[in-house]
Amino acid sequence: MRDSIGLAAYRTLSGRRAAPEYTPAQSRPTGEVVWIHAAEPGNNRAISDLAQRLITVRHGTHAVLTAAHGGFDRIDVAGLWIEPVPEDHPETARAFLRHWRPDVVIWTWGGLKPNLILEADKSGAHMLMVDTAGEGFDGRRDRWLPEVPKRLLAAFDHVIARDRDARERLVQLGCAVSRVELGPPLHPSGQMLPANDSDIKDVTEALAGRPTWLAARATRAEGRILLGAHKLALGTSHRLLLILHATSAADSAHSMDLARAAGMRAVYWGDGHLPDDNCQVLVADADDELGLWLRIAPVTFLGGSLHAGRDVCDPYIAASHGSALIYGPHVGQYADAFTRLVKARAARIVNDKKTLGRAVSQMTAPDQAALMAMAGWDVVTRSALSLDRVIDLTQSHLDAIDGGAS
Repeated sequence: MRDSIGLAAYRTLSGRRAAPEYTPAQSRPTGEVVWIHAAEPGNNRAISDLAQRLITVRHGTHAVLTAAHGGFDRIDVAGLWIEPVPEDHPETARAFLRHWRPDVVIWTWGGLKPNLILEADKSGAHMLMVDTAGEGFDGRRDRWLPEVPKRLLAAFDHVIARDRDARERLVQLGCAVSRVELGPPLHPSGQMLPANDSDIKDVTEALAGRPTWLAARATRAEGRILLGAHKLALGTSHRLLLILHATSAADSAHSMDLARAAGMRAVYWGDGHLPDDNCQVLVADADDELGLWLRIAPVTFLGGSLHAGRDVCDPYIAASHGSALIYGPHVGQYADAFTRLVKARAARIVNDKKTLGRAVSQMTAPDQAALMAMAGWDVVTRSALSLDRVIDLTQSHLDAIDGGAS
């Protein structure tokens, strides 16, 4: 398809200035590569979750993430690469595409960058535009040069709009209505953590239905408040168990000392102990076993949130395991997440020992915990259908490549 006059002018003008050098942060990995671009302000977490879900379900696939606004939170996941989005200069865009050679490009929302889109199309990559929104095409260029987005949209093999207004806007821009599929917006979703089935069975049998709450990734500074709140809650529920998941072995030892000093019976999971009927506090610290405790406890306090400047336990991860949430006033990078969860009545804020103890007493009632956990589950699974659809489209193309290669 020939470029319009407006697009040709953009390409010429953007190419006149010196090309910013593109230096990749790492070499291209061997195997399948999917480039995912987060164009919408404030929605990087949802796109990060999409990337993690994709490489989880398709072993050996690598995802390269770029963002138009801000950056991504630190992600330590094998096969996931975070790169700065290159300048929209013809030569820089070409260098980026030549280096990564993506098999599939997933562009979200809108905010199209002409040189990057056209170079990706020329590279032979399969092109998906997903979670498209009307406001993603409200830029000055889109309004004054409508033939530019029309040509760029034609580069995509599949287009998914997040609502009817977005579909109408795409049709106005020249995208055939038959090419636009409707799908719910992409929202952040929690990643399920691994857990050993035999450990789940052993702990569940040992608890025998006891009311339980979890302090996940609790910091040393929170230890006294957590144990004090637990002691208050024991006044109304004498069989209540606190699983105190600390951030290190040293903090676990400190928590054991605090519990014993407070007159509470505590055992350390790392020594191979299961909680018996007399145990009031179970202390653990292995980070790779957090998935076990999130599956066991119907109520979770998110560690790091009672004091400023700490790493806060991810609320979406906790909610995805079916737990009602309690958190302190310092939410760090998760302000938007807590806003959504509180609005859905899936999370409750506390400020001190007394409010935490009261919240634990009320929320460990089975009916209350179940209602809040279900509300949280609804929040983190709201975009499940869209995630599945995007991943299915991606895998279908990658499967076709594999089939052609064989």
